[in-house]
Amino acid sequence: MIRNVNESTILRIKNRSLLDYSQIHFSLKNETVKAIESFGLPLEKNDIEDSRQMKLAQLKASGAIFRNNNKSILSNSRISSACEACQTGTGSFTTFVSLKCHRDCYFCFNKNQDDYSFYVSNHKDINKELTELLASGVTLKHLAITGGEPLLHKEETLRFIQLANKLTPDTYTRLYTAGDLLDVETLNGLKDYGLDEIRFSIKMEDSPQKIKHVLSKIALSKDYVPNVLVEMPVIPGTMDRMKELLLELEELDIFGINLLEFCFPLENAKAFQERELELKNPPYEVFYNYWYAGGLAVANSEQMCMELVEFAMEKNLKLGVHYCSLENKFTGQIYQQNHDHKLGETYLFSEKDYFLKTAKVFGKDQKKIREILEQNQIPFVINSEYDYLQFSINAIEKLGKNNVDIIISSNVVESEGNDQLIREVNIQWTTPLLFEKQDV
Repeated sequence: MIRNVNESTILRIKNRSLLDYSQIHFSLKNETVKAIESFGLPLEKNDIEDSRQMKLAQLKASGAIFRNNNKSILSNSRISSACEACQTGTGSFTTFVSLKCHRDCYFCFNKNQDDYSFYVSNHKDINKELTELLASGVTLKHLAITGGEPLLHKEETLRFIQLANKLTPDTYTRLYTAGDLLDVETLNGLKDYGLDEIRFSIKMEDSPQKIKHVLSKIALSKDYVPNVLVEMPVIPGTMDRMKELLLELEELDIFGINLLEFCFPLENAKAFQERELELKNPPYEVFYNYWYAGGLAVANSEQMCMELVEFAMEKNLKLGVHYCSLENKFTGQIYQQNHDHKLGETYLFSEKDYFLKTAKVFGKDQKKIREILEQNQIPFVINSEYDYLQFSINAIEKLGKNNVDIIISSNVVESEGNDQLIREVNIQWTTPLLFEKQDV
């Protein structure tokens, strides 16, 4: 068992050097939280981790399928292979013609994308982009086109799918769309060029007529595209309508729905304030600068998503209902940064969350642990600045019943020019008696 280092954990710790080290992490987290709240939306008052763990346990007991260290939850085995690949990001590529969109969703995060203003008015040459990527030797297993709204550029979208089918016919292709611009002519083209999957976004704030219109396009797509899915955020306050939607999608007999944790895009705070929405607390499992531009999770969305997975199981829906958390979006980045780096014998690549892990003991505890490590010829590193000894997590089993505080350190590799830097991003607490290898 390992525990997060927080105020309750600190009460157990008497080691002065460890306490001082922990305070550095507390200060960084507090600064990050202040920066987050400066965007205009407060964090919910209570840390919800305990209630979250209870809900996860209920879902496991009900037979839900858990993936990616509990960040992805399924009602049944139906999940897009592209979602499975997203876990590490290996062999996957997503692009867009432009970021222009005919919709104006208050929660849209496209403004967080690099060069947003430019790509609202200008197009990328996505065929050239794909040709050059494949020519460089990259093997693509999954390829997607998104936006903005890609169907504002139907000809470019169709030419892209056609080129993908020609250059890399074994690659699984998918298209994201709001759906309302889809027509039979476009669907015929997508069918001819071998599109494997289409994902529709349904906006719960739309009128019933608009939603019915998109549902009709979803039904129509089944005759042209092998795998038809819906992917949408779950907005607090929409539970009854979401349950009705799941039943409607079951009637349409589509492949599945991805329930996304609803996010605040760090702008347009007034729209979220008017709806009395708050941010999830804590905002991250591990505080870090993630690439994903979606923003920060809104409080209560995750709880709703899990309840909808439970609802689908209770109703025995054939429809695949998949909860994709915000944290699930981050793991591909961490995997790509860390998986192929050798940092010395004191680090271990975690197959559980893809961070590079190492163990540390502090202050007076170093002497007895050093003696054990030396007796067993186990490598270690001494850090005099912060008064700790660092060693491999695999060596914890050699420490027997020694009553020492151990810090499990999570790290990422970052590139700075030609140099590679190791950044510690999280610390957790354990002891030799409490620790189990499966924890990491």
